[in-house]
Amino acid sequence: MTLSPPPLRRFVRRTLVDATGVASPDRAQLATAFDQLCGRLHRQLKPLFGSTAVTALFVRAVHVAGADFAWLRDVLPSDQDPCASDRIALAGDPAIETVEEGLAAVLAHNIGLLNTLIGEDMVLPLVQQAWGVVDTPRTREVSHE
Repeated sequence: MTLSPPPLRRFVRRTLVDATGVASPDRAQLATAFDQLCGRLHRQLKPLFGSTAVTALFVRAVHVAGADFAWLRDVLPSDQDPCASDRIALAGDPAIETVEEGLAAVLAHNIGLLNTLIGEDMVLPLVQQAWGVVDTPRTREVSHE
């Protein structure tokens, strides 16, 4: 099982784009939507796990996503709250689709890490509450034995 399987990444990417309010967002709109989703998830998790643990989780997700999207290391802070993405609008190198994929990977890795640690039965309702979404993808296969 990968840290953030394709259905989870697609869900997060769609949620990210939907959060911009436009069909074809620019970097600044994606950065704002990322900050909003990241902040909402952070606020949802903080009472359960504490600020230090949640920040460490988000920093780890940026680190893991940075393996596939090296430009993330330049635009997301690694020593503080990674929900502050104001430098993304200035990142001129990656194509807009790559920016979407990279930001979605960070959020999906957060969810994937939590799924691994505490289980998606607890995590997915937290994501739904934080983001105001109705349907989240199951990332593990359900056995019908």
